[in-house]
Amino acid sequence: MKKMLIYGLFLLGTTSVLSQIGVGTTTPSNAAALHVEASQSNSIGVGGFLMPVVTEAEQALIPVSTSDDRDDGMMVFVSDPGTGKHCWDIYDGVDHVWRSINCFSTASCSDVLFEEDFNSYANGTGVTGASSSNGDYPSGVSQWTLTSFSSYGSSTPALPGTLADANDYALVESGELRFRDLNGVFRLETQSINISGYTDVQISLNVRGAGNFEYDISDHSSDFDCGETNSDYLDLEYSIDGGAYVEVPNFSSLGTVNHTIVFDETFASDGSLVNLMADISGLSASTLVVRVRLQNWANTESIFIDDLIVRCR
Repeated sequence: MKKMLIYGLFLLGTTSVLSQIGVGTTTPSNAAALHVEASQSNSIGVGGFLMPVVTEAEQALIPVSTSDDRDDGMMVFVSDPGTGKHCWDIYDGVDHVWRSINCFSTASCSDVLFEEDFNSYANGTGVTGASSSNGDYPSGVSQWTLTSFSSYGSSTPALPGTLADANDYALVESGELRFRDLNGVFRLETQSINISGYTDVQISLNVRGAGNFEYDISDHSSDFDCGETNSDYLDLEYSIDGGAYVEVPNFSSLGTVNHTIVFDETFASDGSLVNLMADISGLSASTLVVRVRLQNWANTESIFIDDLIVRCR
C-alpha cells in the first residue's frame, strides 16, 4: 500500500507523453526522454535536480554491469567524509570503471592568506610625480608598497620608473590600482605573508590595460635589456622565505620568456581582463612576498591591477 501511495504522488507531479516523462511540466521537450522543470507552480516554487548521493563504500555496492555497456552513463555524486572524496562520477560502461567528471575540495585549503581588492582606499591613494605621496599612502597602507624599481637584480640595470608630473602616477581609482606613464620600471610589493603549514598555494591577480601599447621583442638582446620606451609589460614574481624572486614567465602565451605579460597592439589596448594565476607546490616555508613589476611610457597608456589574492590550494 505504501509503495502504491508513493508511486501515485510521483505521478501527480509528472506527465507522460508517449515515451517521454515530464516532471513539473505538461510539455516536455521533444528531445528529452526525461524533462525536469526547475519552476514548480504547484509546490516548491523553484527546484533543482538531485542525483543519488553515496559514499565510496556505497558506490562499490551498485550492481553495475561488467559484461556489457548497459549501465554506460550512470551518474552518482560521491560525498565521503571518511576519504574526503567529493566528486560527480559517471560510469564508463565500455571500460567498466567509474570516472570522476568533476571534484570539489572539502579540505581546509580554501583559506585566503592574503587579499587586496583596493576597495578600502580613497581614490587618489598612491604616488604621483607631483609629490612623493598622495591620499593616505603610505601611512594608511600596510599591505603593500609602491617603489621605483632601479635594478633587475643583476649587474645590468634597468631604467627606474620616473614619475615626472601629476599626469604620471600609480593611484587607486574606483577600486583598482592604475599605473600611468611610469617612464621606467615600477613595482608593487606585498607585506610578508604567513604561509606556515601550507604546502601548496596559489597567487592570482586581475590585470587589464588601456592605451596604445608597444612591445618590440627585437630590441631585447637579454633578460635585462628592457629599458626601451617601446617596451610595455608586467611581471608577476614571488619570494619564499626572503629568497630570490621567481618570475612567472609567458603566462598563457601572453608574454615572453622574460616577461609574464607584454602589452602591444594586439593585446590589452581594448581593456581586456586577464586573471593571472601561479601555483606553488611542495612548500616547506614560513613567508611569501608577492611582487608586481611593470612599466609603460606614455600618458595614453595605463595598466590596471586588482584582486591580488594568495590562497592555499
